[in-house]
Amino acid sequence: MTGERERAAALVMACRHLPTPFLSAPGQRKGMLIEAASSLEKIGDKRSLQDCQNLLLQLGSVTGVSES
Repeated sequence: MTGERERAAALVMACRHLPTPFLSAPGQRKGMLIEAASSLEKIGDKRSLQDCQNLLLQLGSVTGVSES
């Protein structure tokens, strides 16, 4: 699990700060956040996981995608 936390943090930061043209493929931002959340859950980082889940919720409300 070496580097899992760093990779997850990098994915979250990329989703948070990169402009839309850099992540233009449909669902790319969401996929990155889901991958980060999975890693954070695996390593037990509840605080960062909650932050990641909040970003996913914001993304859903911004894009109009409903989460089920």
